[in-house]
Amino acid sequence: MRKLVRPPIAADFEEKTKSTKAAVAKAVANRGDVSFSNLWSDYKRDFSQAQLGRCGYCEGQVLGLQYGDVEHIQPKAEVHTLEDKPEDWGREVPWSSSVAGRKRKNSVIKPGYWWRAYSWDNYLLSCQICNQQWKTNFYPVAGVHVVCPTQTCRPLLLSPFDDHFEAQIHFTYGRLGEIRALTDEGKATIATCGLDRPSLRLARYKIARATHEHLDEIARDVTERDVLRVLECIAEDGCETRPYCGMVRVIFFQRTEMQWDDLYDLISCLRESGNADRSLCDC
Repeated sequence: MRKLVRPPIAADFEEKTKSTKAAVAKAVANRGDVSFSNLWSDYKRDFSQAQLGRCGYCEGQVLGLQYGDVEHIQPKAEVHTLEDKPEDWGREVPWSSSVAGRKRKNSVIKPGYWWRAYSWDNYLLSCQICNQQWKTNFYPVAGVHVVCPTQTCRPLLLSPFDDHFEAQIHFTYGRLGEIRALTDEGKATIATCGLDRPSLRLARYKIARATHEHLDEIARDVTERDVLRVLECIAEDGCETRPYCGMVRVIFFQRTEMQWDDLYDLISCLRESGNADRSLCDC
């Protein structure tokens, strides 16, 4: 995952969803059947542009490779809870996008976070594998779920749009592209979205290995010019336009304890000291 900036709310969104929100609230109040009009799909372009066409959970490419979903972070129709044991979280079926062995607790909240169905800050562009196969209606929280708009709870599912989201606090990545949790939020997010599924580890593998090997090279006794070359390679792979750039930035932090912006300062200093005439990608 990588930190994202939520797109500005569309000018027509509130007016376009006003009557639908009122109808949903009325149905809930009358304990009737609740139906949701998928008006959120009209704004896929807004979120796709803000996320550079990539999934907000796994960082995989959506635009150009699949249709993708405007996903509700807090499920609208009903809410499920995963069993506590990791062996019940499910596994990816080999050579398939489907999931097997995924078990949920019997308790189901229905309707779910219905009052958030038409909330701009509850949307995110997701790939269909993260959303439809793994997350579905799961939404982990600390304690119990809220059942009405006046209640609150602490979510465990991370959102890259959260103001204080920092991936390096919650995750770490190994040389094979595997992801591990450092916090309860990280653990819940990996389990909910299947972020350590084998096909995703394979997609991240080359970039994860290259980043670790670049940092291994710096750790050896190399020249300043070699350090500059390697740092520029890392900066390019971690550029916002590159796939799995969030992973690259986390690996850089976990190996150096330096913030990403510090990398650019270091590169600038090395260029000045060596009078190197090199260009870094425009990130």
